Amino acid sequence: MKIAVLGGGTAGFIAASHLTRSLPQAALLHVFDSRIPTIGVGEGTTPRFRTWFEEVTGLGLSDLAERCRATSKKGLRFEKWGSVGSDFLNRFQPTRLLGYHLDATELVRVLGEYVRAERVDARVEEVIKSADGARVRLENGDTHFCDYVFDARGFPPNFKRGHGDMAELLQLDWIPTGRAMLRRLPEKDLSGVTRAVARPHGWIFQIPLQGSTSCGYIFNANISPDTEVDHDFTAFLHQEGIFSWIPRGALNFPNFVRHRVFDGRIFWLGNAAAFLEPLEATAICTGVLEIREAARLISDHGSNGGVDPVQVEKFNRKMLTYVVRNSLFLAWHYACGSAWDTPFWEYAMQGMERARKCAMVQPHLVDMEAFVEAGRELPGLALSEYEDQAQWDREAYPLLRLFRPFGNFSELNFSQVGHGIGYYASDHFHRN
Repeated sequence: MKIAVLGGGTAGFIAASHLTRSLPQAALLHVFDSRIPTIGVGEGTTPRFRTWFEEVTGLGLSDLAERCRATSKKGLRFEKWGSVGSDFLNRFQPTRLLGYHLDATELVRVLGEYVRAERVDARVEEVIKSADGARVRLENGDTHFCDYVFDARGFPPNFKRGHGDMAELLQLDWIPTGRAMLRRLPEKDLSGVTRAVARPHGWIFQIPLQGSTSCGYIFNANISPDTEVDHDFTAFLHQEGIFSWIPRGALNFPNFVRHRVFDGRIFWLGNAAAFLEPLEATAICTGVLEIREAARLISDHGSNGGVDPVQVEKFNRKMLTYVVRNSLFLAWHYACGSAWDTPFWEYAMQGMERARKCAMVQPHLVDMEAFVEAGRELPGLALSEYEDQAQWDREAYPLLRLFRPFGNFSELNFSQVGHGIGYYASDHFHRN
């Protein structure tokens, strides 16, 4: 069996290193164009990535700190969010779980050491599916026949032209942002959290790395021009006593998911499959989940003659459900606005109403109500104060009602965010 991975970014190397370990009998081809740089924004991860990374590489935080300037991450601190513009921490639960902050460019180099594959540095011209596999045609005319292809070459081309093909892609327009302005700041205190600070045009993230801080302003270019965002970005940094930084440009990102991330021979992975705004490290988390499920699917059902269509559709439903539910949880963060009464926040607060107009999302909203209600009964922000795992086991665990996630998130996340933004006091979910 021959498998090709296309793409040299985070998702491509996650796929290649995972397949190296999980399907050692397969002949692996890794094709990427070194002329295309990794986006390289400092990234945060969820505990799902940390568990996966240790399984694949055997490396821990001390190794990543040395190699990728990594720091530990216990959650996200929101500032000026919600009906009263409050500050709160959405901490990973249970307390023992931690993620990473890390340099994405360096992470790719580390993962490359755990890839056993034929490597080809070239641009892919075309991927053609056939009944018995898929053909990968390169820019020099070489063609490689493979049983399966993992396409992790970034956002779909039609989105780069500013629109999506709704026959293939579901636009998640209940998420209000789509552009990021990036800067690299001097190193700050290593707080162990990602900051998400509400601002008039959106919100600013800060990710603490060893030696520097990755920072970006997330906004909606259809509402706020770059000049206004740049001015507010600078004003915020000056307020924090920061007067020097390295500009890193700006990038557009779509919030979307493919209806089908697997067609029986080709898997779309990473930003080629789905993307949600960088609020909860969901892109990396989604990529890890998909490659785990895909490798298991190939091992169990696809080694002889391809995967049965029933299993293909089951796989696609699972991934679509996962991303859509994550998108709803992210949109929920905006439901009560922020300390800023601006056009952006007025639009952002209407996200859940936009979601309700999408017929395929409505069943997920019904299921979401159970998590909202479960979160109401939990102690909310007090959950973030636990430091001792044994104490958490004694006091927090017995309060749980639901023992399943909504996408990547539990009732514990709903409780922290819902109480943090003042959602339960206003009872938006039922009123809208």
